[in-house]
Order: sequence, then structure tokens, then C-alpha cells
Amino acid sequence: MTDQLLDCLIIGGGAAGLTAAVYMGRYKRRTVVLDAGGSRLKLIPVTRNLPGFPDGIEGPELLRRLQQQAARYGIVPQDARVERLVRLDDGSFRAESAQGAWRARFVLLATGASDVEPEIEGIPAALKAGHVRYCPICDGYETEGQRVAVLGRGGHGLRESLFVTNWASEVTWLAMATHHEVDPSELASLRAAGVRIAASPPHRIECGVDGVGVRVELQNGQVLEFDTLYPALGLHHACELATALGARARDNGQLEVDSHQQTTVDGLYVAGDVAVDLNQISVAAGHAAIAATAIHNRL
Repeated sequence: MTDQLLDCLIIGGGAAGLTAAVYMGRYKRRTVVLDAGGSRLKLIPVTRNLPGFPDGIEGPELLRRLQQQAARYGIVPQDARVERLVRLDDGSFRAESAQGAWRARFVLLATGASDVEPEIEGIPAALKAGHVRYCPICDGYETEGQRVAVLGRGGHGLRESLFVTNWASEVTWLAMATHHEVDPSELASLRAAGVRIAASPPHRIECGVDGVGVRVELQNGQVLEFDTLYPALGLHHACELATALGARARDNGQLEVDSHQQTTVDGLYVAGDVAVDLNQISVAAGHAAIAATAIHNRL
């Protein structure tokens, strides 16, 4: 907790928040990072499309390196879950949590997003083994030639199923009885791409049992086996602190920003997955650089 008026308060200590911290530290601005510990970097076994890591890097190791880099400029994330963000009469912001309160001229929100997890036992082990993956943009290449199942409803599940056909040799859409909700022309495109649609909704999904990557028992009794499962059940974008101040968000919770990553609330900036854009580490870093520099230029 601090009584000092900060130049910038960064809420979120993942890829976006820590990159912004490095920039603010190098700009020699009074900055604090508050982090609730929920970065999705912790869930990534290996990321292989991040510039500068030709052999890939484990998500937790990348997080550690970013923390170490920010610490070189005197910025060490403080453990705190911000419960309320308010705009004060003088235009500054006050962030409140069970651990205390902080006041800053500008706030950079880097609260990210969280995947909606399916009800499958042993998800952490399945993620580590590569049997369950959440981001085909990140790791679709690693599924080349595999049997892949996509678990998702309606148009979202259909589009993700089509996307992974670029690599997988066999794709099955576990549509959860929602395929009738999509346009027939879209279903025709799906079938033209060779995607199968499961005959009935999943009853039970198991990972890593009897040497099988993913085993799916359907409600009709049919059993299907796959190498990889992509849950496509959506994301929760942690936008509530911003929308409570009146910031405009899309229907999916991503916050709308201008060319400098500022929301519709003056002085409130956003970087990473919670902003409207592609959910990628490299994009989050770009957002952070833009937002941090914009804030620096206004101080």
C-alpha cells in the first residue's frame, strides 16, 4: 500500500502488465504493479511462436524472466486482487483491495482473460502433455497430422473446427447438440473441409487413460479417440473494473480502445487479452509498449 500519488498503476502481472512495467521503469516513472496471480502464462507448456525463442519457451519461465526484467528497474509485482477502481474528483484513480489502496494519475489495465474450462478431470496434466490445448493460433502447428476434437457450441465451435483443419489430418466437432443453430451454408463448408460432426453430445471425456490422448464417450454410447482436444467454450475477459467506470466493451467483454490503447474513460489504458485484438503474447507486448509510451508522454 502507498500514500504516494503514482504516475501509473498497472493492474495485472502477466505478459502485458510486466512489459508495461519495464517500459515505465525505463521511463523512470513512479509505477506499481498489482497482481492477483492469474496469468495464463502459467498454463502454457511451451510457446513456439514468440519472437526470439526458436526452440520455444515454457510459459512459467517466460513469466519469471519478465518479472526479473521488471525488477531491474525497481518494479516488483505486489500480491493484490483489485476489487474496486474509482475515479476521483481530481481525475486520478484509486484502486482498492483487501491488501490496501493505491492512487495514480493513470491506470493501465492488464487483467487479461481466462478460458472456460470443460469439466474434465486432470486438466493440468493433460495440458502439460499436450492432449488438451486452448490456442490453435499458438500451437496448431504441433497438431499436424493428428486426430483433433474441438469441443464448442454453435458458431464459435464451428469456426474453430474449420481453423484447425489447416494442420490436423482428422477433425471432429463435438458440437454439444448445437450444430442445428448454425447456418446450413456454414455446415456445408465444414463438411466440405472434411470435418466430422459427432453424432451426439459428449457424455464423458477422459485424457491420458490407457495410453490414449483423449477418449470421448458420447451419449449414444459411441466411443471416439483423439490425439488432441481443443475446448472452444469461450473466454472470460476481466473487464469489470473498467466497465464499472463506464468504459465501453464488446459483447465478449473485450474493451474498446483508441490508437494509444486508451479506453473510453480518459486516463484508463488497456493492454493484453482484455483489449479488443488478437489474444497473443506478442500482441500483448505491443499493446503494453504503446500504452506505456502514451502514458509517459502525458505525464
